[in-house]
Amino acid sequence: MIELVLPVLLGALVAGATASLVFPLVNRIAMAVRAVDYPGGRRLQREAIPRMGGIAIAAGIATGTFLPSLMIWHRWVERATSVQSSLLFLGTVLVFLIGLADDVIGLSCIQRFLVQIVAAVGVVYGGVDLGFWGGFVTVVWIVGVTNAINLLDGLDGLAGGVAAIIATSLLIFAWIQANALTVLLMSAIVGACLGFLRHNWAPAKIYMGDSGSLTLGFLLAVMSLRASMKGAATVAILVPILALGLPVIDTLLVMAVRFIEKPQGSLLRRFARMFQADRNHVHHLMTRAAPGRKQIVLVIYFVAACFCAMALVVAVSRSAALGSALVVVEFLVVLLMRNLGLRREARILSLQHRQQVRQGFMAGAQRTAG
Repeated sequence: MIELVLPVLLGALVAGATASLVFPLVNRIAMAVRAVDYPGGRRLQREAIPRMGGIAIAAGIATGTFLPSLMIWHRWVERATSVQSSLLFLGTVLVFLIGLADDVIGLSCIQRFLVQIVAAVGVVYGGVDLGFWGGFVTVVWIVGVTNAINLLDGLDGLAGGVAAIIATSLLIFAWIQANALTVLLMSAIVGACLGFLRHNWAPAKIYMGDSGSLTLGFLLAVMSLRASMKGAATVAILVPILALGLPVIDTLLVMAVRFIEKPQGSLLRRFARMFQADRNHVHHLMTRAAPGRKQIVLVIYFVAACFCAMALVVAVSRSAALGSALVVVEFLVVLLMRNLGLRREARILSLQHRQQVRQGFMAGAQRTAG
């Protein structure tokens, strides 16, 4: 694997430079087609910001993977058949294009899901499968993680930074396994995310949009499975769950809350509500309680890095018992983060209510005295 050092460094540098340098062009394109996010709704910014940064990320990943792969083509061919590589490429392009279309014209969640399912099925057909877990579970995993990363894109620099952290852990694991394809692709993702963060860090000049978050989510979902396929069946599913635990667990908890918060509705409506966007993810809850958004992003970075370290420990030890215990730990950590946000928000609302009551009482007393 010594021969991979130069290609990996080159891939990361090329990807980072590309993602950063194409920003002016992407910015002009986004403004021309009016792919812009305005303040309000789930967005917390104060001005209009273009949302087609996924083009820069995709360009970075493409150049950061293609050029170094030519340097070690023999290893690339050994690790992946032309069918596997082609289906991964086609699936990634499909997900990127549906995200780009959503950035420009807006699409329904059903339209996005259908394309993601087609892309995931193609990858499974190409050989990415969890054995007895079956292709169905693999497709659910890929589509679920793809959207979990998409939902994480709620604060400046958050999704890009977390994706870079996860990709770094998968790169290390793939390096241990001598998986050249995954190593090169993860190095390109790390470089592209860091190059993009130059313009996405608070205050953001551009958002990655669905074209960026869905593409990153799809690649991380697929390659997390490829990185762990050599292990025992249980460990093979625990490693990606641990590495991607923050976005995955938070998304599952949010979906559960959406399902049970209005039990009077029909079962079908409650199920449909699980997939509706809102501002109840962990980063949203934390911003309601604490004003320092940059600090919140750094805290989430730290948590994501700890989760990825747990995944690497389980991957090296190959202990299913340890992996299962750490999944419980991650669940409790995410639950604690959400509860802290909810409690601090409730405290703030309670104080505001008391002030309103006091002001009303004082105003009433003044009218009575007058």
